[in-house]
Amino acid sequence: MFGDDDIIFQDDNASCHRAKTMKTFLEQRHIRSIKWPADSPDLHPVENLWWKLKKIVHDKAPTCKADLATAIRESWSQTDEENCLSLVKSMPQRLQAVRKARASGATK
Repeated sequence: MFGDDDIIFQDDNASCHRAKTMKTFLEQRHIRSIKWPADSPDLHPVENLWWKLKKIVHDKAPTCKADLATAIRESWSQTDEENCLSLVKSMPQRLQAVRKARASGATK
């Protein structure tokens, strides 16, 4: 599916991701799935991207719908592939930090 990469399925615990058909799909393709609580922002690197986009838009302080639309387009154009890739590459460190926090009892 994605070459020889070791694939791990990351999801948000939504019921559609827990359906039997999804489980079968992942098993047939030898794709591992990580279990964690829903809404775990540490494990959702896209949340960092949304934060960055929101900050850029907020800093432009749009005052009308047209300015808001322009600010959104400009914030997206400032997001490059390298930034997105660095967020994806940060996953091993994020997982390690969450495991460490859980082991120390810092999380529920």
